[in-house]
Amino acid sequence: MECLRESGMEMIMRKILRKRITIPRPVLVQRDRVGDGVPPRGEGGFTLIEVVMTMMLLSLGVMSLGPLMLAVVRGNRFAQNLSLATSLAEDRMEEILNHNIFSEITSANFPSEAQGQVEQGDQAYTRYTRAVAIGDSVDAGGRTVIKTISVTVTWMGLSQSTHDVNLHGRVARF
Repeated sequence: MECLRESGMEMIMRKILRKRITIPRPVLVQRDRVGDGVPPRGEGGFTLIEVVMTMMLLSLGVMSLGPLMLAVVRGNRFAQNLSLATSLAEDRMEEILNHNIFSEITSANFPSEAQGQVEQGDQAYTRYTRAVAIGDSVDAGGRTVIKTISVTVTWMGLSQSTHDVNLHGRVARF
């Protein structure tokens, strides 16, 4: 009698342990021949542990994308600032190189611009400075024959570090 009770308890425990918490899959499952609505064994869905592990892996993956997105935004901001600084430097360099009178290409006629004074067209750029340096090279007779031009545009980055763009050019007298 005692053996039957143990085997009956074992049978009940086995039934309890065999129960799986399932989430139905979105595909149609085949029904058994009897038609009682119970799907065949092995096609019932996912266990709770599988669902929890999947959610944990997905959340780790999504969390790792946060710093990547921040780096992309910072990189885009730096590229935008670099492009604008290059444009400001090219604008001033072209203005100097296209000046018709060689003797008027001086630092006095093309002064440096402090922060808040840099303009291009109708737009003012308050975060940028533009420095112009013009040097003269003279020949043996003391006559200026080459002017060396340097344009530097500087701006303050997000981390309060300074960045700059330098353009150099020469104008010769013939």
